[in-house]
Amino acid sequence: MQLLATTQPAELPTDALLARLRCRRAAIDLASDRTTEAPPGEVIEWVYRRLNRRLRKQLCPFLDLLAMRNLVLALRYLLAEQDLPVSLRQNTLLAKPLQELIMAPDAETTIVRLESALIKDYPFVDGLAITWRSHGPGGVEQQLASGILQHGLNRSGKGIVSRTLSYLVDMRNCLVIKKYWRWQVNQAPQLTAGGSISVERLIRVWAVRDEDRLATLVTKLGGLPTRNLEAVNLEQGLINGLTRLLREAGRDPLGVAVVIEYLWKTQLAAHNRLLRNILADGRQELLEEVLLL
Repeated sequence: MQLLATTQPAELPTDALLARLRCRRAAIDLASDRTTEAPPGEVIEWVYRRLNRRLRKQLCPFLDLLAMRNLVLALRYLLAEQDLPVSLRQNTLLAKPLQELIMAPDAETTIVRLESALIKDYPFVDGLAITWRSHGPGGVEQQLASGILQHGLNRSGKGIVSRTLSYLVDMRNCLVIKKYWRWQVNQAPQLTAGGSISVERLIRVWAVRDEDRLATLVTKLGGLPTRNLEAVNLEQGLINGLTRLLREAGRDPLGVAVVIEYLWKTQLAAHNRLLRNILADGRQELLEEVLLL
């Protein structure tokens, strides 16, 4: 079973859609408390419904990531026996059978059925039920989030979709290391392969708690001058790097990066507005939820 809803692709020509998205992208003010856009989830669904067959195929690994994010967030509520927010209940990006499947009466049944439904198209879900029994909700999230990134990288070629997913792997790994340090977890973190920084290198950084070295790696990812190293904020440095990557790729007016950058800026604008209303200690948790990290 595919993650994405099987709706009919739009007939809208690529250049016409990209022209509309370029205008919408230009109107987004990342520093403003006001927004001209709908909530990010609704924007993603609006864009998905307007993608023609060619664009859907090119963007499929990235769209799968967005659908998996919705699935993981829904599972987070359901496994904690909490009611789903309206935004997740009304989501139309995720395939309808999957939306119905995750409403099983108990967590064990939900995970078993999910593994059975997805394993043909997404082999990385193999053993998900075992993960649930041994590691609980956190293990399930780790397997799904890491798996969809690697699955997407294996299918995305060498263009901007692949570069975006690779950067998200780096971002995820750096945030996981910081989280383990903050929580004083002695067990080595489970990192995701496929980023520009090798897992082995990052594990060495984690093992000796080399915060300066991690900051250096983030500085390079974010494209910031070395002289700003001491002042760099890890989360903001990672955000800057992805924003910079997509801004440069998005300069091609007819490239698929226009779609990815528009969706990223929509999400980032909402993220920035929320950050201004929470304590600093909540920054990383919010970023993790926004990006499925």
